[in-house]
Amino acid sequence: MEPGEPLYLDPFRGAKETSISNLRSQLTFLGMPNMDQTATLGEASTSGVILRCGKNILNSIRVEPQNPTSRATSMDVVSAKYAALWSVMLLSGDSRPMDLRHQLPWLMELFATDFPSDVFLVEQYIAPLFQGLFEHEHILESLHVMRAVDEIPKQIRRRTGGNANIQYKVGQIFRHRRYHYEAIITGWDPECGAGEQWMRRMGIDRLEAGRHQSFYHVLVADRSVRYVAEENIGIILPRFTELPSSLTAIAGKHFKRWDERERKFVSNMKDEYPDD
Repeated sequence: MEPGEPLYLDPFRGAKETSISNLRSQLTFLGMPNMDQTATLGEASTSGVILRCGKNILNSIRVEPQNPTSRATSMDVVSAKYAALWSVMLLSGDSRPMDLRHQLPWLMELFATDFPSDVFLVEQYIAPLFQGLFEHEHILESLHVMRAVDEIPKQIRRRTGGNANIQYKVGQIFRHRRYHYEAIITGWDPECGAGEQWMRRMGIDRLEAGRHQSFYHVLVADRSVRYVAEENIGIILPRFTELPSSLTAIAGKHFKRWDERERKFVSNMKDEYPDD
């Protein structure tokens, strides 16, 4: 099959095809010579498009500061920034090592704080980019520390003895009875495990069952984490098609998949909660 005529799109202005004459007019207006225009309007590689998108994302984040009052917006920016940094790091190649060194601290900070499960990816793809540079040893040391922390044995919580009456399971979705937000349960304690000062500040002893009821670690749709008393949890059992997209977007850090029969997320924290 013979290739057809090139197709030009301007995604910043819409989804419709853009004529080459319009693009040449824009480039002429910007002062680009005809010879350079031909090269600029040539075929774009997939890696080139991704690299350009990554750089545009990073530039837009620098120019457009996020709204500090919006936690959801904040986390979307973090994810976009992290993905853009990966594309820049992997697709820039060895041609601009100084650019990679400039981006590395930013990527490593996001990796450590928000994406610690990517240890293998950083070791496999990022560390080799800095082979022979002093950053290489720093990357390996960071990975060593993170693996050491990860290997500290988790406290195993079985649903036996004093834990037999824990009502809800890791992976279930609920709506808070008082504040009405939706969240996913990521862990539990047989009674409130927070400090005395926190319990006083939150008025835990004014709850109907007080501090001596089960408490749950939860991941909220706005990506915040909270600690919720059992009496405030109202379990909901949605079908997969009814799941809020805000919850499916954040579930990947803690869960493998959605179980339609149980109508809960399947936990990947079996070392800590083996009965859930």
